[in-house]
Amino acid sequence: MTRELRFSLLGPVRGWSDDAELDLGRPQQREVLAVLLAAAGRTVAMSLLVEGVWDEADRPARPEHAIRTHVWRLRRALDGPGAPVLETVGDGYALRIPERAVDSRSFEGALAVAEKARSADGAGRARELLDAALGLWAAEPLAGLRGPAARAARARLHGVRQALLEARLELDAELGDRPGLVAEAGALVVEYPASQRLRGVQMLALYRAGRQAEALGAFEDTRRFLGTVGPGEALRELHRRILRSDPSLRLPGPAHGIRATGPRPAALPRDIDDFTGRREQVETLAGMLTGDAPAVVVSAINGMAGVGKTTLAVHTARGLGERYPDGHLYADLRGADRDPADPGTVLGTFLRELGTAASDIPDGTAERVALFRSSLSGRRVLLLLDNAASGDQVRPLTPGAPGCAVLVTSRAWLTGLEGARHMQLDVMPPGEALALLRRIIGDRRVDAEPRAAAELAEACGGLPLALRIAASRLAAEPGRTLAGMVRLLTDDRIRLAELRSGDTAVEAAFDLSYATLTGEQARAFRLLAVPDVPDFGPRCAAALLGRDAYDPEDTEELLESLVDLSLLESRAPGRYHFHDLVRVFARARSAREDTPAETTRAFAGLLDFCAATARNADAVAHSVEPAERALIDAPTASTGLAFGTAQDATDWMREETPVQRALVDRACEDDGLSLVQAADLMDKLNTVLSGITHLSAVAERAERVARAAARRGSPDVEALARFVRGNALWHANSYPEAESELARALELCAGGSARLRASAHLTLCANARVRGRFDEAVGHGEASVRLFRELGAEIAEGTALGELAFNYARRGSLAEARAAAERGAELVGGRESVSTAIGLYYLARVLRLCGDGDAALDRAREALELFRTLGVTAFEAATGTLMAEVHVEAGHHALAAGTAEEFLPLARRTSGMLEAALLRALGRGLCRLGQAARARACLEAALDLFDRRGATADAEQTRTLLAGLA
Repeated sequence: MTRELRFSLLGPVRGWSDDAELDLGRPQQREVLAVLLAAAGRTVAMSLLVEGVWDEADRPARPEHAIRTHVWRLRRALDGPGAPVLETVGDGYALRIPERAVDSRSFEGALAVAEKARSADGAGRARELLDAALGLWAAEPLAGLRGPAARAARARLHGVRQALLEARLELDAELGDRPGLVAEAGALVVEYPASQRLRGVQMLALYRAGRQAEALGAFEDTRRFLGTVGPGEALRELHRRILRSDPSLRLPGPAHGIRATGPRPAALPRDIDDFTGRREQVETLAGMLTGDAPAVVVSAINGMAGVGKTTLAVHTARGLGERYPDGHLYADLRGADRDPADPGTVLGTFLRELGTAASDIPDGTAERVALFRSSLSGRRVLLLLDNAASGDQVRPLTPGAPGCAVLVTSRAWLTGLEGARHMQLDVMPPGEALALLRRIIGDRRVDAEPRAAAELAEACGGLPLALRIAASRLAAEPGRTLAGMVRLLTDDRIRLAELRSGDTAVEAAFDLSYATLTGEQARAFRLLAVPDVPDFGPRCAAALLGRDAYDPEDTEELLESLVDLSLLESRAPGRYHFHDLVRVFARARSAREDTPAETTRAFAGLLDFCAATARNADAVAHSVEPAERALIDAPTASTGLAFGTAQDATDWMREETPVQRALVDRACEDDGLSLVQAADLMDKLNTVLSGITHLSAVAERAERVARAAARRGSPDVEALARFVRGNALWHANSYPEAESELARALELCAGGSARLRASAHLTLCANARVRGRFDEAVGHGEASVRLFRELGAEIAEGTALGELAFNYARRGSLAEARAAAERGAELVGGRESVSTAIGLYYLARVLRLCGDGDAALDRAREALELFRTLGVTAFEAATGTLMAEVHVEAGHHALAAGTAEEFLPLARRTSGMLEAALLRALGRGLCRLGQAARARACLEAALDLFDRRGATADAEQTRTLLAGLA
């Protein structure tokens, strides 16, 4: 029996025999083992072992005897069946194990391996290898060992780690796909301040993050740190390029065999002269068709009408002439027609082209299949079967022996075609679409209107058929501008009509596909295109179509049938979308075939389902019953989806946000839809999700709902919409506007919903606090707490107490603040919910103001974990800001800077105030770390953000900090 020995030096010295960990004895015995492992199988003389294990002052009287004892014990641990691994050689020893058995060997060789991989496979593969190597670093190498050899090895391994980190971060910067690069580079600069490579990555990452002033400040800090040595030429050149905003700093696939006798058919259509792009697809297809497979090679290209399946197939087939010297057969199977080609008829044509006399061709299809396959035996022929309807149509037309190949195109996904290799052909990417325009209308016209050319490619949806039609019309009219064509193609009412040239038209191609649909498929195709959404899931599709949204399996089958026919697309499991031109076609069909009442009824079912589901999601996210969160009565016929966890609830709301926004827009325009449901839906979108872009969309739609409610005479709905808008504006740092909307909401519901009034008071409390009006904030906070308490809404009361407590603290009433915050956290605690997380966050804020930084950090970490689990990014960023500020106040400046860097990207996406606060904390930390120039850049950026938002107290504090740097 053999066993595998493994050892780790990247951490405490450890060893394993297969999966069982070895007992390697006391530290001194591990010192001996570490020296032998570092020798990589070479013999280590006794004198070197002694010098490696002990300093001269620490050596025992008989060190050789101690070494022999340790070796004897190691042998008992290491040796097993077979040859010993620890051998005596002269007066020394050798440990005979493969290099891969020691983690430090792979670690030390990783840089060379990555450089080789980069040359062969690119930067992405090299980074994967470096990441894997760095992942081996478990802890301080040879932890607990103090001998000279261990110290030397530890220093060497630290140097290797630095080199690996530098190389990995440079690849991160080159690839430009790691959002946390600024934070990681900043932390490593603190750890390795003399590394100019790391400082270069930090400067580049800061510049690419839009923080040019900080990037320049980082260079000044480097120059100051290096003193007379000064930055190297590479760093100086990078500094010069950043100064001039250099644009280049931005991120930016033989023939063989014996030829049989007989006619050599050459039936392929002509290749087009201006074939453009598709290089990767051509190489992939050619690879599929030229392998030495033991059976007939069948490759199928499927895709929507007009995507260029036939063009690609013909171009590829013509490029493989030498591979198939016995000829090419071609047939249009008319799969999109009402009367597809009969396989028996096609076989008759093929047999004649292969030299069979008409009188010798049998009548039956089965007999023709047998003769066809016999005729191809020993030949190397390529068949192109264009526009297939199904696998059943193709199957009789495939040869029976290896050597031949079949290339099939179809609008449908030919899942029943056994052994076929499939390629889904997508629309052209923008670069290829522009290249096709250039080939048809010439470089001069594209260069004269580059923006219009890009817009034209986009208006054609990258669909080659549409691009060719538009370009051919432009080529026929040299005086016509590209911008004029774009204006026509961006009007959905005439878009398809304009994509027609002679007998060729995009709409006609789509008509052929639409004509094959069943009544159920056609209705789904039409109605699902009406909502203005990027994609949708099967449950929402079911609700829109009046089907079972709670068990959408049948609906998913219906959607997949449209995907199989290339009328619908699905790039992610359970998500469906239309190509832009297909959507225009489907909507035009809906306008002709569906009555307004039918369309309204479909939207009403979807709105009812989404409103009920959003109500459930909001309740689960805050761990309360739906009735406890209802600001006004918004009844639904649907019960809505049920959610097991807050994470499930927030995931649903986030995924279906575009659908819900589209419903609100429709409800504002269509009097047949419930406006109160739309307003309630907007409220739930506001309370479950976060983010600057999201908040802006909420505020915009809430304004539409408010206007529609005023127009329809519904003050309660208008009050809710004004509250939702005010709340969203507050979270987006638009404090004066928020105050106006919230005050208006209070007026509108003066004698109405107590819960709505309590919620409006709570946001007004926070608004007054941000603007430094703490007495006013306390008044609103106490009113909110009182109303929620009267309603018996403990969760809401707890949240209101948290906000009120912070204002007590800012007013100087610390004991009152702590008691309120602790009571608030108690009321909302014990759940995995947004409310619990907010309660912990509020408590952490108050504890910080009370001077209890350690307790504040503990509560903040608990809150952060919950916010991350639930995906509440605004509060996640706020909690990170709080933690950075606590670290600053505790004098943990490196921790403060690292925390601020970690959360800055998130804050930038959620709140300008949080971004400003993090920049201030970062500036304070950097100042104490000796990086004064960069600290100044951070503080100046923070001051600008505070000033723009009218946060006078924060702005004044930041000015004081800047004055201290002077």
